[in-house]
Amino acid sequence: MPRHKVILYNPKSVFYTMPLALLALGSYVDTEIYEVKILDGRIDSEDEVMQACKDAICFGVTVLTGAPIHNALHMTRKVKELYPKLVTIWGGWHPSLFPHETLSEGTVDIVVNGQGEIPFAALLDAIINGNEFNGIKGIFFKKNGNIAATIPQPLHEINDFPKLDYDLLAVEKYFKLKGRRQLDYISSQGCRFRCSFCADPFMYKRGWYGFSPQRMGEELEELWRKYRFDDVNFQDETFFTSRDRVEGIAKEILQRQLEFTWFGTMRADQGSRMDDALFRLCKRSGLRKVMIGVEAGSQEMMDWMKKDIRIEQVYESAEKCLHNGIAVIFNIILGFPHETRASIDESLRVARELRKMSPDFELGIFYFKPYPGNAIADQLLKEGYRFPNGLEEWAQFDYVGSSNDWISKEQYDRIEAFKFYQRIGWTKSQALLSPVKKIAQWRCRKNNYSFPVEKIIYEWIKPSVRLS
Repeated sequence: MPRHKVILYNPKSVFYTMPLALLALGSYVDTEIYEVKILDGRIDSEDEVMQACKDAICFGVTVLTGAPIHNALHMTRKVKELYPKLVTIWGGWHPSLFPHETLSEGTVDIVVNGQGEIPFAALLDAIINGNEFNGIKGIFFKKNGNIAATIPQPLHEINDFPKLDYDLLAVEKYFKLKGRRQLDYISSQGCRFRCSFCADPFMYKRGWYGFSPQRMGEELEELWRKYRFDDVNFQDETFFTSRDRVEGIAKEILQRQLEFTWFGTMRADQGSRMDDALFRLCKRSGLRKVMIGVEAGSQEMMDWMKKDIRIEQVYESAEKCLHNGIAVIFNIILGFPHETRASIDESLRVARELRKMSPDFELGIFYFKPYPGNAIADQLLKEGYRFPNGLEEWAQFDYVGSSNDWISKEQYDRIEAFKFYQRIGWTKSQALLSPVKKIAQWRCRKNNYSFPVEKIIYEWIKPSVRLS
């Protein structure tokens, strides 16, 4: 009996990470009943996508807030124009947070909310059998001209899910796009923490499940022997949540003699609690870099945003990474509502202190953007703040490339100058002369960015790219 064709689509974006959310969906469904095809706007042409949709039973799209919405809308509308009866399903962060707005788009039939493996598989069965959707947890759908919602799907233990079938992806094409043989992999779902600027607590209800070390060892060994990648990008929300799991994963990599490096996300409190023995073990297993969300330089701001870390833990984690030869990306967020200049200055001071510890340390400096699903956004809504309205406006949402309503023009220019000069001042590159680096360091230390000729010339030669 021929299988039912299922098309899963990843919209265009400037990042080249593999569409792991779609991979998880495609790996969960029954392959004896369904033929899953994952297509990607960065790889496949519009004509190829439209041709693939012929005779399919559904067109599923994973959608992030921001620029990807443009392409998601365009492709969904095109699909409905060519195949009016094809069921269109959106999932991912944006539809999960804005199901009603999403379904107000006439060409979107169903929204899967949150963890999608179980609801999506149930939807496919209902589609081919002509059943109602009412009994499927975790979805929003149109019924008799109205939007209906079912009870939420609880976060499920992901070790019950089948292994990820990377054969569904054009792996070599992603390697080519990245310019390196780097495999993307998610080893856990959820987040146990309560940061008031983040939507994770809303999405996951502070639940968390991680693959067991043994499962990861088996999967990574099979994938490495097949694809011979040289690096793994663990795209977990918080990879280092469980110390014992991290230790087990590192031991699995070493025992199986897997020859790749790896990257993971780490909270500062997690890093400060890790002993040197575990840091050394991770380093031996290939750990090359971690990402630590500092968010603010003052303890007062950290406490206000319920980060639940201490500034000392940031420095402790940095020292341990430095001691063990592990690179770090430190993320800072500036311009929270009503944040004072003194608070911003303190965050920049801490950022400078961290940056100058090592040329292997990097800074990601972002401007706070209110995003529903957290306490800060809820308060702003009460105060009358206007969020984007509808998919077209949310498609213009920019996470990183612009200022916000709480940063003055003078502050913005100063922050952008700092971002530029800290890269120059502590770069590993040997192409820049030492005096140039010294001048850049002096500018950062003194907050003196007058006559920034270097910055103007550089940005004229190499303009920045919009990232969301």
